[in-house]
Amino acid sequence: MTIKVSGAKESSLKSIDDFSNRADVRKYMLYLYATEDCKTKVRYYVETLANGKRIYLERPTFLNKGCDFQIYVEDLIVYQNGNDKCPSHNDVFEDLKVKKKQLTVKQYSTLISAITDIYEVKKYTVAESKIKLLPKPKGWSYETLLKLLRWLFIEQDITYWAQTGREMLMGGIIKI
Repeated sequence: MTIKVSGAKESSLKSIDDFSNRADVRKYMLYLYATEDCKTKVRYYVETLANGKRIYLERPTFLNKGCDFQIYVEDLIVYQNGNDKCPSHNDVFEDLKVKKKQLTVKQYSTLISAITDIYEVKKYTVAESKIKLLPKPKGWSYETLLKLLRWLFIEQDITYWAQTGREMLMGGIIKI
C-alpha cells in the first residue's frame, strides 16, 4: 500500500451517487469542511474500486486557502519514495489518448458518452452500463478513469465554483 503517512484524520463520505446535481455535491462538501475542527488534516475515502484499491481525498491542501482537496488513487501513480501521487488532468488526457488509439470511433464515442454521464452527475452505474462491453483497455481501467473523473469534476466545482472549471476539464477531454 502506498498511502502516504500524513497524520490525517481518516473519514468516509456519503456516496456521491446520492446526489443528482453539482450544487448539492458542492454544498455537502463545503458543509463537511465547515463542521471539521480547525487545523485538522482529513483524509476521506470516497471510492473503492473492483480491484480493492481506493480513491481518497486529502484536505486542506496548500492551494486555495484550505477549501481545495487533492485526489489520490492507491498505486495508480506513485513517487519514487512509493507514496501515491495525485493524477493530473494531463494524466487523464494521456490515458484517454491511449484508449482513443486502441478503440474504434464508435467505441471511443461510447466512452465519451459515459464520461459525459459522470460530468452530468449521473449515477456511476449509468456510465458503467455503457462501457461494460468495450474491450479491456490499456492504461487505466474504465472504472478508475470514470470514478477519478467524478472527483476531478467535483474538485473543479469547489475550486472554481463561480467559474467554469468543470467545463474546462470536459472541454480538454472532448479535444482529444
